[in-house]
Amino acid sequence: MAELQRAFAQQGLKAGERLPPERELARQLSVGRSSLREAMQGLQTMGLVEVRRGVGTFFTSEPGKWLLSPLKFARTPSRRLLAELIEARLLVEVRLAERAAERATERDIARLRQTARARAAAGHGQYVERGVDFHLAIAAAAHHAVLASMLNAVFHLYFDVLESPSPAAPEARAAFRAGQQGGHDEILACIEARNSQGAGRAMQAHLQHLQRHLPFTTGTRRRPGRRPKRGGLDGQVSSAATHPR
Repeated sequence: MAELQRAFAQQGLKAGERLPPERELARQLSVGRSSLREAMQGLQTMGLVEVRRGVGTFFTSEPGKWLLSPLKFARTPSRRLLAELIEARLLVEVRLAERAAERATERDIARLRQTARARAAAGHGQYVERGVDFHLAIAAAAHHAVLASMLNAVFHLYFDVLESPSPAAPEARAAFRAGQQGGHDEILACIEARNSQGAGRAMQAHLQHLQRHLPFTTGTRRRPGRRPKRGGLDGQVSSAATHPR
């Protein structure tokens, strides 16, 4: 089962994609087909794959969700868990920003600029998603597979535990977005300048700014029976939304 998960992750398979035929998987892993079937049954029980008779076997959950998904069923309040996820981002993303400044290719830089522009132009309901795209582009530019995988897992759970944002005046929303956008601009400038220490400091300041505003951005409880909506201070998605990546 572990070998299958590793193989799926290396192939970059996404939720909804069809897996290779059983014969091909058995050949790739150098295992017998009976052992492969048992492993697939285990993954199916875990809800990671779905077998459709006469059609094939399909992914139902991306690898990034596997690492932290048990935390969704813990007793930790979602607001506290979100705060801990931001702490985890601080531990991981500062180093990723430093490595991106050292290792980014010209293609990586172009991708960072593209995601930064998309985030700056994001409208209501897309602001957070475009911001995540920028941070994941930094992770890709760092060329550090382990840290990038950890960040991807954090973001999967991050979107699952976001609560409805607190209502805020337009001026407050604008100020928060400006502060976050300024952080992205500084991080990008340092990566472009190959300033590793500066990129790390800029990322730290950017995430600490988010930490300081956490009570302000995620404090409202939803009314029972009402479907959560997008919106709030920075266009955050509700806890019922799923991460688009």
